[in-house]
Amino acid sequence: VAMLAVGLSVNAQTWYILGEYIWSPPNPQGTFEVYQTTGETVTIEGLDYTSVYENNALKAAYRNDGSQVYIRWRIENVWFDEILAYDYDLEEGDFFNDDDEHPMMVTEVSTIIDHNGMERKKIEFSFVGLPDETEYWIEGVGSSRGFLYSGIYQPTDEGAIFHLLCYHVGENLIYTNPVYNTCDVDEVAENMVNNGLSIYPNPAKEIINILNDNNLTVSSVEIIDLTGRVVLSTEKTDNINIAELPEGQYFVRINGETSIVKKLFITK
Repeated sequence: VAMLAVGLSVNAQTWYILGEYIWSPPNPQGTFEVYQTTGETVTIEGLDYTSVYENNALKAAYRNDGSQVYIRWRIENVWFDEILAYDYDLEEGDFFNDDDEHPMMVTEVSTIIDHNGMERKKIEFSFVGLPDETEYWIEGVGSSRGFLYSGIYQPTDEGAIFHLLCYHVGENLIYTNPVYNTCDVDEVAENMVNNGLSIYPNPAKEIINILNDNNLTVSSVEIIDLTGRVVLSTEKTDNINIAELPEGQYFVRINGETSIVKKLFITK
């Protein structure tokens, strides 16, 4: 992972992001990493923002206003109008991005405990008209899709879908995505592509099997929903019964010498 040119202060924020290629080169099945951090402040139209860098390039800036977070994108050296990116006062049943083709609806509000023992609000969303798409926010951290990519429910122009791996303040690890349980984007990328493990059938209705072409050691298999909850755990690799799980997209974490994550689609 390339380090940024900006200096990191004790209060600098760093998001480790995994970008999963869907259709574009260099590898339609592969992954790439994005490393984001905040640097200096910038004043735009009389308001102070915190700069956000993406792989050494000044990408955006954000400011906090109470429980709300506003973001300005910077494209070809031009600052665009700010948008409301987060509102941590939302409650169950509320809508966000009402003017979007597929607005986000709050399905559940709960709390998590971060690595420092601090309680943080967790807001889970579905997308209206897109039953298989979900997202969640962690207060003070941002979206499960990465701080800058909240609400982006489809691949970007580069053909990538983003997943937050973890979040630091200074040298302190604050949050880790429970699906991946690591900040090492290289490890995740390598495991997703070159492991010899696959799920069959996929999509599936009632039963799945783990195909293990490289005879890797597998100690357990966990099925995780898109909000990070483990909904099934087993030591079996064959004839895993998924009949009771609702239709939708899941992650399958195959644990052994390392943890390998695969996607699973359940249909009814």
